[in-house]
Amino acid sequence: MRSNLQRYFLLGLVIFVIACKPTKETEKLSVLSNQLNDSVYVWEKSKLRYADQYHSYLLATSKDTSIHTTKALENTYYPWKVNLDKESAASFLLYLEKNLAAEKDYKSAFGELPSIGAEYIPSERNFIMADLLTCKLSKYNLTNSKGQKITIDEEDVSINKNVGAINFTLAKWDLQGQKIKGEVTLDITLPYHIYNINLKPVDGAKTFDFGTTKINVLRFENNVLHYAVEDDLGYSTDILVDSCMSSKNRISFPRYFYNKLIARPNLSYKQFINDSTYFELGKKWKKDSKRVRVVYFESCDPGIIYLYGYQRTEVLKKSITIPIDAIVN
Repeated sequence: MRSNLQRYFLLGLVIFVIACKPTKETEKLSVLSNQLNDSVYVWEKSKLRYADQYHSYLLATSKDTSIHTTKALENTYYPWKVNLDKESAASFLLYLEKNLAAEKDYKSAFGELPSIGAEYIPSERNFIMADLLTCKLSKYNLTNSKGQKITIDEEDVSINKNVGAINFTLAKWDLQGQKIKGEVTLDITLPYHIYNINLKPVDGAKTFDFGTTKINVLRFENNVLHYAVEDDLGYSTDILVDSCMSSKNRISFPRYFYNKLIARPNLSYKQFINDSTYFELGKKWKKDSKRVRVVYFESCDPGIIYLYGYQRTEVLKKSITIPIDAIVN
């Protein structure tokens, strides 16, 4: 059972990379479009002010025609196939409330706050619930050995999800040699109903029912998917594939700005920055509740994409307060 669950974990992880600085792997992106023969080279050799925006532009307007589908991998992680419900979600959150604890003697090269964690019974359902939950820091009261207040840098909490265990790490470092005392309160959210659709390349320019809303697939060609959720604020979505373990680029654009990008494809970097007014370079995007999500698989054609997610009203949330009394080494 454990080895099978490890497969769930390893294949279930999705790493989303929004790359703002290219590496040697970027050389492979020269096949994205013919105009990039020299742009990528210049981009890698220079500190260009708008390189990240140009990369986003490429994601929205390009496709890779040289890749092929790899079927060497087979996924075993499908959240929508597990019978989640309110009762199981509430039970899992209650279990975390009773069992989450901070490490007493925490060793770290970076001096982070002590990790807060709990073990749970390894099962497919429990692993998927652990993987689906999200967490925010809602409040805290911490002091060091001198009685000084500790300020945590941000509300986001990193979550390390393993088979049979889950750990939360807060955004604070450089606490080596200090005794930390107090408490933190985490708001943990867990969906209890998952929707999904299976997408194939022939499904470009189609609309699918998704709970009480609809998914508009604007483009699915080779290794790139563009889609929009009609009730974007009301739903959270994610993607899963069987055949690609390479990195993915994922970015979300306001719909009006996405329309601007795709209206002017095949631009070199120089042409792109010459149109700085049109592309609103150096400006914040206007607020727009309608967004387009672009997912780009590097060097891999996914073949089939499983798009899944949940309605934000179909979640349970529990605020859990954890005492901390630890020494950071």
